[in-house]
Order: sequence, then structure tokens, then C-alpha cells
Amino acid sequence: MANAQVGQLQLLNSLTRKYLQLLRPVTCIFLGIAGGNGLEHIDNTATRQVITVDINPQYLAKTHERYVVAIPALQTVELDIVQHAGCVTKSKMIWAALIFEYTGVDAGLAFCANNIARKGNLAVTIQLNNGVTSVSNTGVESVKQVGSVFKAVDPAALIEKATDAGFVLVEEEENFLPNGKSFKTYLFKYQ
Repeated sequence: MANAQVGQLQLLNSLTRKYLQLLRPVTCIFLGIAGGNGLEHIDNTATRQVITVDINPQYLAKTHERYVVAIPALQTVELDIVQHAGCVTKSKMIWAALIFEYTGVDAGLAFCANNIARKGNLAVTIQLNNGVTSVSNTGVESVKQVGSVFKAVDPAALIEKATDAGFVLVEEEENFLPNGKSFKTYLFKYQ
């Protein structure tokens, strides 16, 4: 993801910073945290609880190692949100970047609806392939394995299902990557 020809890591970091600064959530949940990209933008004077959720315990351990000193309110939760959509906490912000492609929109939104506070914000970033293969050619063979799990998210279906789940679309943006793909980010407010 950090490969210069791909640019995903840098763009996701920039988007994380933007939405943390815009929303200044008291509590936030990061879905699919991987190594913690973007957590350096947490403002501890504004955000009192940071919950990182991932199915991979190694990713959570690395995130904890990297950020536990800088973010005293950091919690790591090993959880498969497809299997367990129950409430972890009622958060003021959920950041779901490139996660619905792996969980499915229905399961992802079910977890979010159960874990968002009233008037809370959900930021969802999805990948649009724009005619390019879903997994970029970076020369790293292990990355190709995720292509079998990846399922593109239809933007119109995402908005419709989010609306049905009680979310209202506030804004959206599209950012293009060097390889021709783009990221669409949707900001929703929970009613």
C-alpha cells in the first residue's frame, strides 16, 4: 500500500487526518486498523477513547506497540465484525477505510449501527478500480492473496443500505491514486 505506484497508505493517512481534525471525536473506532496508519493524528485533548478493531492479532499487537505511549486511551480489540456485530462501545466516530470490501456492506453497516452514538459520524472509504485490477502489482507476492477475498463495493448500494440503516449522507469526495484507481469517501451522520 505504501508503494509509490500505489499511494494508498499516504492517501489513507491524509484522509484519516482530515476527518479526525474535522470531527474531533470524543470516542472513535477504527475498523481494520492493520498497522495503525493515521493514528498519529489523534488529538488526545479531544479524543478520550480510541478503539482499534482488527481480525488479525499481529496487526493489533503492532498497533499497540507503535501507539500505546502516544495515545493513552488506545484499546485494541481482536474481532471479526462479520461474525460479531454486537456493541463494543457507542462511538462518536467510526472510521471504516477499505474494510467493507472484505466484510461486505451489510455486515459492516450492521456493526457500525450497533456501535455508533446518536448523531455520531461514520466515515467510509471504498476503492473504485476504474478498470484496474483490485490488487495492485507491487512486486510483493503475499499481497495478491487478498485479491481472492476482495469484493468491490457499489457506491449507490452503499448509500442506499446506509440510509436504510439510519445513516444520512453528509458529504462525499473522490481521490485518485497514481495507478488509476480512486478512493471514494462518504461521511454519514447517524440519526
